[in-house]
Amino acid sequence: MNIFSLAAKNLMRRHVRTGLTVAGVAIAIAVLFSLLSFNAGYERQLGGELNSLGIHMLAVPKGCPYEAASLIIHGGVIPKYLSYSDLDQVRKIDGIEVASPMLLHQFFKDDKPHVVYGINIEEQKALKPWWKVEGRYFKDDEAGAMIVGRSLAEKENLKIGQVLELGPNKEPITIVGILERTGNQDDEFHFLPLSAAQRIFGKEGQLTTVAIKVKDVSKINDISKKLEEIPDIQVVTMTQVMGTIMNLVGSAQALLFSVIIIALFISAVGIINTLIMSVNERTREFGMMKAVGASGWDVSRLIVIETLIITLAGCAVGLAVALVGSKLVESFVRGVIPYSPGGELISVDPLLILVCIGFALAIGLLCAIYPAVKCARLTPMEAMRSDLE
Repeated sequence: MNIFSLAAKNLMRRHVRTGLTVAGVAIAIAVLFSLLSFNAGYERQLGGELNSLGIHMLAVPKGCPYEAASLIIHGGVIPKYLSYSDLDQVRKIDGIEVASPMLLHQFFKDDKPHVVYGINIEEQKALKPWWKVEGRYFKDDEAGAMIVGRSLAEKENLKIGQVLELGPNKEPITIVGILERTGNQDDEFHFLPLSAAQRIFGKEGQLTTVAIKVKDVSKINDISKKLEEIPDIQVVTMTQVMGTIMNLVGSAQALLFSVIIIALFISAVGIINTLIMSVNERTREFGMMKAVGASGWDVSRLIVIETLIITLAGCAVGLAVALVGSKLVESFVRGVIPYSPGGELISVDPLLILVCIGFALAIGLLCAIYPAVKCARLTPMEAMRSDLE
């Protein structure tokens, strides 16, 4: 019988203790993998959403730029406005590829708030080349046409050709297109020609923001400084928005990592305690092994192999539980984090699986060192006369 078979049989003889130890390792690994995969998935989806805006920076009225950027991204309306003279100065700056003015406004339909984006459609298509519509796009000088986001159309049962009444004068606007699903906030909005939106809501000559795409992203900081020289404008880059959000996420993650480190430490101590107790119970068994010719190295190898079997089994169970329960974890996260990114928040990365396996092996080796060394030093007579202390 080889040492691996002997280790497996020894563990099966104490199946309750072995099962509890495996469960302890499994819980630690499941929590670790869920945390790491959520962290990776959240950052990836958040970055994807910001990148999907197709915008490198936003020029907003002076005030609180991060609040304004957040409101604009999520369809909120800010109380200050830019002018067309501001837009002209923006467009004069070298290095800007697209500077697209937008007007955001809210209206209520069936007591529910709806968001209208007034846009220049050709410029928006340059910013968001992935946009596709069922039906057609409106023209920038078309007064009575709009397109709507896919999610909004499904929730409100909106169809191409349907007429909605907008503004104080209840002006009839025909839906000429439905935006194909984008997976971001665009799915929830109404889009009108900019001039029509300004006229309908009494905001002639006023702009909420200017969405900017630069020719060379490495020049964003230089262009941003030039934009800041315009008196009424503040600039927010998408990297700044993402950095601010990720700083907030990072604070929460630091707390979570602290909790998981404590949990893993407690788990490791529990595993060591279980192994030492198991070795204590088998002192005479190890003494008999030495008496019939087993060396201290043989006994140490047996303990290490048993420990690694336990930790690898626990790792496999923990990873399986984490993968199966990933949807539940994602549902829970969406329930407690408002405006969480779309897409899958749990990222199953093979590298994370390898990290968890490596962590399990490290725990197993660390937990096996003390009892293995202790048993290896015992003489057969000592082992058969007394228990390990």
